[in-house]
Amino acid sequence: MDQRYISRKVIVVKPSDPLVEAAKSMSLLNISALAVVDEKGKLIGILTERDVTRAAADGDINSNVERYMTKEVIGIDLSSDIEEAAKTMMDKGIRHLPVTDKGKVVGIISIRDIGKAIIQI
Repeated sequence: MDQRYISRKVIVVKPSDPLVEAAKSMSLLNISALAVVDEKGKLIGILTERDVTRAAADGDINSNVERYMTKEVIGIDLSSDIEEAAKTMMDKGIRHLPVTDKGKVVGIISIRDIGKAIIQI
């Protein structure tokens, strides 16, 4: 994968973290997804703007991250190419893919990153 398109600074939260604090972090950092990791740093979920919106619609913004995070994480390996990332996003209807290298999260690629890649091709 062309690493110019991967957001390398992965912001993580724990499942027990307050959802409202995670949402504040997303807003302050101007990002739309957070990786959710367990106590060993293993990726166990992803929290996106869609998840936060769902919590707000439920009137449950004071819940914890675990209640609204996406638990079945779809990711992509660092060795994959940008076309595979784009196809995965389109096929699965998602806008963020954690990028892993040997099982460890090394970045996140977003639909915006895919757009940048297309413009530069």
